[in-house]
Amino acid sequence: MKKLYLCFLWHMHQPYYKNPYTNLFEMPWTFLHAIKDYYDMPWHLSKHPKIKATFNLVPSLLKQLEEYIQNPQVCYLLNTLEKPVEKLTQTEKLYLTDILFSANSKTMIKPFERYYQLYLKKHSKNSTFDNQEILDLQVLFLLAWSGNYLRENNNTVKKLIEKKKNYTHQEKLELITALKHFIKEIIAFYKDLNQKGQIEISTTPYYHPILPLLIDINTAKESLPNVNLPKLKSGFKDDAALHVKNAVEYYEKTFGKKPTGFWPSEGSISNETIKLFKENLILWTASDEDVLFNSINDRKIENIYKVYNYEGVNIFFRDKYLSDAIGFRYQNLDPKSAVKDFILRLRYIYEKTDFNPVVSVILDGENAWEFYENNAKDFFQELYTQISEQDWIETTTFSEVLEKDIVVEKLNSIKAGSWIYGNFSTWIGHPEKNTAWEYLSEAKQILEFEKENKNYDTAKSFLFVAEGSDWFWWYGDDHFSHYADKFDLLFRLNLQKIYDLLGKDIPSKLQKPIKKLYKEPIIKRPSYFVKPTIDGYVSNYFEWLSAGEVDLTYDMSSMSFEPILKKLYYGYDEDYLYLRIDGKVESITNKGYTLKVFFLSTCEFEIELPLKSEITEINGIKVVANKVIEIAIPLKLFDCRDFDISFTLTKDGNVVEKLPLYSVLNLNISEDFSYDWFV
Repeated sequence: MKKLYLCFLWHMHQPYYKNPYTNLFEMPWTFLHAIKDYYDMPWHLSKHPKIKATFNLVPSLLKQLEEYIQNPQVCYLLNTLEKPVEKLTQTEKLYLTDILFSANSKTMIKPFERYYQLYLKKHSKNSTFDNQEILDLQVLFLLAWSGNYLRENNNTVKKLIEKKKNYTHQEKLELITALKHFIKEIIAFYKDLNQKGQIEISTTPYYHPILPLLIDINTAKESLPNVNLPKLKSGFKDDAALHVKNAVEYYEKTFGKKPTGFWPSEGSISNETIKLFKENLILWTASDEDVLFNSINDRKIENIYKVYNYEGVNIFFRDKYLSDAIGFRYQNLDPKSAVKDFILRLRYIYEKTDFNPVVSVILDGENAWEFYENNAKDFFQELYTQISEQDWIETTTFSEVLEKDIVVEKLNSIKAGSWIYGNFSTWIGHPEKNTAWEYLSEAKQILEFEKENKNYDTAKSFLFVAEGSDWFWWYGDDHFSHYADKFDLLFRLNLQKIYDLLGKDIPSKLQKPIKKLYKEPIIKRPSYFVKPTIDGYVSNYFEWLSAGEVDLTYDMSSMSFEPILKKLYYGYDEDYLYLRIDGKVESITNKGYTLKVFFLSTCEFEIELPLKSEITEINGIKVVANKVIEIAIPLKLFDCRDFDISFTLTKDGNVVEKLPLYSVLNLNISEDFSYDWFV
């Protein structure tokens, strides 16, 4: 009997969110998807013995899950949640009342009556929350992100869902403990299903890079000839090989055997990518139908359902319609209607082909489900049930289907591309994306000159993190994220860490965001010249009255600590730029702290100033710290009047805080007040 072989691949991935300076995960999405999706997805499958699937587990995801298990304090969101509400600072409360609404309002917030009430309050004129409301918000956020398995099987989760509101601090801690403990079960569950033969586990180059671009940046022109490429100082071909090698080794350490299949990051392949897989004894890989059509110049639909072989590696090409239907369309349909459409589409493929078609359905395995009712549980129940009842459909893994009676054709060449538009425009070509590539290549060049440095291997690991695809995804104007500034920051921090470890000066441009869509400060400009007494005190009311001012903490609402330095006043006369910084200055005076001031853009100028109660003079620059920090900088030291500026507070060579956190301040001191009346 003719068969349609259906191969599901659920791609499980998160970028590496750890801040290299704090060693804390800046963003909690690995943890949240762990309690909502990473166990639920194979759990749905396990209830249907006839259904098989492949789960692609990216090493950078598995590494983070391991770290959550080994060090429960690795996530600053969880650390903040564990604090009693009454001990939270105002900054921490602002952070929480922002991130704790990071959930789909229709499918995750609205089902919890109390959570929805708080959501409506957040968007009302009265958006101030009392302590009990914040406590309820914390618990309800975690419950909303808890998957169906937890809701049905975890007593703590069930009890708190039933309670609905008025939670206690102890109940919150009990919930967090239960969720942390649950993470330990995830990988073991995958191993069990893999040993039983119901699932195959594939992997991806270690930190999820766009492998063809690492191997040769010019492959971007194969599918997009007019793309603007960055000017690189160093290539990454050797890094590409290490991403694959390290992934194979990590897989073997985790699962006790070498992988047979690789899902390349973003479905991105090229001739050289496949050859690299072959060197690592990979049996199969996959990409998108657009890459196939670009490679064979024949858009007949039947071609998608064959398997192709290039250089001894088998390549599957996903059905874009079916994959995207699950990822983006079926969430708007009831489960029966959605599954009916899916089965009808498969039947059309079955009847149109005169061979046993292999239908590859490949998509993100975590992000789509929050747009479905009930986290897609009803959809998967209907989908797997209906497929199980079709005797002409057989679900199988990618390795197993190669043993079936299928069509395998030789592929002479691959036109490099990805599963988005069949090209690489999502990761290269836009000025922001190209800037990121150029910064990356400069760090690589410096690194390769330092192979004898004792920190070389550690520094190289941060380069690998920065080569991941996700950082480039959020640059440019093709995608939006409320947290794009954090992605930008993490990318630049990983590069900064390379310079730090090698004992090199960090390029000042790495202090400035690449991403243009970051929060803008409200800057009050000077209204007249100022000439303060540099003594570390506000000597009189009029001393700084005409100065400009700006809140240095304007982009710190997402941070879980109280900043030391808080407000900047600035002004000038004919000879000096004057800076005054307010905050908890007395707590850092005469205690070994230094303040680095970076002038960027048209001025490339950097100064490092000790914070002492007595005036210090360095190259004509005067600085003193008492009640406030006051600085006088001769204008002759830098030749511009419109510049970007940022501040970094350090102690013993370690960064204590950077202000602004994600951005820089643009100050203009060009206005001439000589002819203004001042009363």
